[in-house]
Amino acid sequence: MDQGLVAVLTAGVGLVGAIGGAAIGGAAATRGARIGAETTARATVRQVRDQAVIDHEHWLRDQRLEAWTALLAAYNEYALAASNMTRAVEGELTGTAELGRTFGQSVTTFRNCYFQVRLVGPLDVRERALELRRTLEDHNECVEKWMDAFLAMDGDTAAAAQAEEERLRHQLGGLHDAFLEAVTDSVARRPESE
Repeated sequence: MDQGLVAVLTAGVGLVGAIGGAAIGGAAATRGARIGAETTARATVRQVRDQAVIDHEHWLRDQRLEAWTALLAAYNEYALAASNMTRAVEGELTGTAELGRTFGQSVTTFRNCYFQVRLVGPLDVRERALELRRTLEDHNECVEKWMDAFLAMDGDTAAAAQAEEERLRHQLGGLHDAFLEAVTDSVARRPESE
């Protein structure tokens, strides 16, 4: 065989080997790049999803704190209005019509705030809020019954309503404390435990 032909054949085989090696290397590089891109995309999706969960947890926490604060403020408003109503019945205050409007408005405000807590609160806080709301409604009816009996000069009914109002007022205080404790526990919990 001629040396020139051997050199050409060797060069041809080397060229084919180089092209084949480049093709195989290129395919491997392409595959590696695709795997890297897919891994990066999965990590990005997971990071976006995790961030969305964190953002939702922060939003929910803010909504809960706002709802709980509003309910506690509405409770304080009710307690003051109820106290003024009972003081009016006992003759310590005048202006019963205005006090009655304020009292009625405080009940409405409390109800509205309660429904916000019901929407965003965890179960234990919702249960404490429901107990507080039910007793507040009972207390409201009792004060109104006391006022009606007082105006009708029905001494026995007025005395019974006054005693019931005092019992319910103390019960409200305990339920307020239980609600506040449930809120405090909820704030201290990590979101995963709810």
